[in-house]
Amino acid sequence: MSFEQQELHAKAQCHDWNTTYKHGALVSYAEIYGQGETHRAETRGNAWVMCGQAVIFVDGLSGAVSLDHCTVVAALDAEKKSSTEETENV
Repeated sequence: MSFEQQELHAKAQCHDWNTTYKHGALVSYAEIYGQGETHRAETRGNAWVMCGQAVIFVDGLSGAVSLDHCTVVAALDAEKKSSTEETENV
């Protein structure tokens, strides 16, 4: 994928994020994708493109976090509830 294509993809990802989630959304994120401990924090502001990546600021962190490393906690809680209900109904 060329840099221009990456940037277009990141812009679309930011647009989708900013339309779906508001400032202060609670997210779970990994500092290193797929490794180590995950952290929870509220987002600060809107997502934007930096160096071809969709990123966002979170409370307590001086740098930006890639949206690819973020999962909204409300979505996580809904998944846990759904899997718990499925287990209870078996």
